[in-house]
Amino acid sequence: MNLSDAARVALLQEVLREAKRNERAGFVVCIVGIIVAVAGFSTTSLAGNSINLGIIGIVIAALGFSIYLYYSRVYLRFVGQLASMASKSASPCPHCGKALPEGEFDFCPYCGSSLKP
Repeated sequence: MNLSDAARVALLQEVLREAKRNERAGFVVCIVGIIVAVAGFSTTSLAGNSINLGIIGIVIAALGFSIYLYYSRVYLRFVGQLASMASKSASPCPHCGKALPEGEFDFCPYCGSSLKP
């Protein structure tokens, strides 16, 4: 099943929003884990279980950070796909093949070859 360019762009935009939302959630979980770890390790003289709380906080922070890193990479990958779709839709220079920016040009801004017949 082939999607139109507009449908592909809309799908990529939705996936980008979802990846950014999950990236933020991973960041929040990481911050919560850091807070729990600090609270656990700073109260070792008050409670016997605070070391366990600190360790749990470190595990939560590590999990949140890994979620954050994963979805930031997913986000960047989809941004790259969107950028490549945008560059493919631009007309290429007949001499060097690079995508020409929008507008009317007499010469290619990259190689200087004439664009007029």
